[in-house]
Amino acid sequence: MSFADWWFGKVLGVERHAIDKMKLWGTGQDIGDPVFAGVDVSQSSALRLSVVYRCIGIISETLAGLPADIVRKVGEVRESVERQPAWVSQPNPETNWYEYAERVGESLLMDGNAFILITSRDALGFPRELWTLNPQDVVVEKKRGVIQFVWGGDTVLSRFGPDNAAGDVLHIKLRSGGGLRGLSPIGLARQALGLSMVTEKFGAEFFGRGQQMSGVIEMPAEVKSSKEHIELIRASWEQAHSGSDRAHRPAVITGGAKWQGITIPPEDAQFLETRKFQVEDIATRFYGVPAHMVGLEEKNTSWGSGIEAMTRGFFQTTMLPHFIRFETAHSGLLPRGQFLRLNQRALLRADSKTESDILLANLLNGVLNFDDVRAKYDIEPRPGGNRYMVPLNMQILEANGKPPGPAPVPEQLQPSPNGSSNGQGGTDEAVVD
Repeated sequence: MSFADWWFGKVLGVERHAIDKMKLWGTGQDIGDPVFAGVDVSQSSALRLSVVYRCIGIISETLAGLPADIVRKVGEVRESVERQPAWVSQPNPETNWYEYAERVGESLLMDGNAFILITSRDALGFPRELWTLNPQDVVVEKKRGVIQFVWGGDTVLSRFGPDNAAGDVLHIKLRSGGGLRGLSPIGLARQALGLSMVTEKFGAEFFGRGQQMSGVIEMPAEVKSSKEHIELIRASWEQAHSGSDRAHRPAVITGGAKWQGITIPPEDAQFLETRKFQVEDIATRFYGVPAHMVGLEEKNTSWGSGIEAMTRGFFQTTMLPHFIRFETAHSGLLPRGQFLRLNQRALLRADSKTESDILLANLLNGVLNFDDVRAKYDIEPRPGGNRYMVPLNMQILEANGKPPGPAPVPEQLQPSPNGSSNGQGGTDEAVVD
């Protein structure tokens, strides 16, 4: 401690407190500077920006659109649980699964937190009914080493977790910086959002006024204009030329007055470039959404070999962490050994030719049967379609590394008395039951 600190603290009785941002993060209070753009940035105002609305919609709707299954790991295989909990299809009487999952995603992407209230349990004590709370109505506190939630200002709720299976609230959060609450993406991006709001407002006002360029009306020196006269000229000019319906009307100025335009064109002020940059900055850097998904098509080849590569990268680097976070949190609501899994195969489906080649390879190597392939196209099974095929030239090596003796020929491939191969002549594959 320096002498000055000791003097002010001990002699003069002045207290000095260092701001602990970790503690501020835990309370959800403001941890940064005000928005220098001079506009209010909140969760509701940020949603008015098209790029924020679209980014939150893309991520939350993709998350909600995946089928959710409850599985149990048996050996190295995950098998579907026959008796699924009720909340997988209907989390509560007023919300289906899609709406529930979408709301959880929206809450995380806007506030950085999702608070899920458990209001009903089954006979074994496992959750049966789930409701999403407005995160702005929830305060996270830690008293005597125990985390609790204050909802609506007066309702105290306990935290659900491995150490408290009877807890009231399942808390899911994004990056927290070590605090009790997750950090709000909108709060962290408020300077960028504020600049975007200001440029949007400027553009709206500029085009809304309907004047291609502003300027001054110069009056002759011999004309002695009073304040009332000046205000009358200005009001008359605005009445005749302001507004989109009066844009580009020819001006008629009398009394020796002259019009002098002084406005810098939007191109010179890089207005459009600023708006594009803000869209890209918010979409790609804060939400991880490729630029082409929010309308910036000139960025098509900036990542990978094209749109397809960029989309796959989006699923792998942006969506996968959201999937894992969602699955891990909800798996805690299930009995031991059971897990929630989102079916991601539909999102990563390749083009039709590649998909056909993969299915054919799996079919010819005994990984899938005909019924498995038909099921992927929602086609009913066919008689005998549940058998697997393997190539005849594939052999299993013995422990000494040498192939075994000749394998017995399947009955359906036995030669018939007339010398043919029982109607299977020329085939190089065997059908395995």
